[in-house]
Amino acid sequence: MRLLIIVLTLLLAVALLGFVLTNLDARTDELTVWKTTYQDVRLYWVVFVSVLVGVIYTGIIGVGQGVQMWVANRRLTREIEKLETELNYLRTQPAIRPAAGEAAEEREAEIESRVAQSADPADAAPPPSAPVYGADDDEYPDDDVYSGGRAV
Repeated sequence: MRLLIIVLTLLLAVALLGFVLTNLDARTDELTVWKTTYQDVRLYWVVFVSVLVGVIYTGIIGVGQGVQMWVANRRLTREIEKLETELNYLRTQPAIRPAAGEAAEEREAEIESRVAQSADPADAAPPPSAPVYGADDDEYPDDDVYSGGRAV
């Protein structure tokens, strides 16, 4: 994008210079801006001031859009920080156990009976109730699990 802006700016400067060189002696008889009238003004000054006003106007619009984008990015950054804080909080909470009662006791008994009936000890382990971090976590040595960095 910057290359396009540079090329367009250079083209505008070359066009303005070409106009000035071909119209050095051209003058306007009378130029009225609002209620003020100017006599015998060189034509290239009229064009130069018009281009300058256009550049300033475009710059003001660009600054306004930049500020608007900065405000939106700041709002989204704050929202991301809140969500990461909530995610880290939820990651560090203990596993939730089923509520006490007959249904919970029946589920626990069923799980224990399946574990006891299983022949392979690897199949006997109940499913993990919290995130499991493997040995390959050394791939990102500066990544803290609870910092909200890499997703787990």
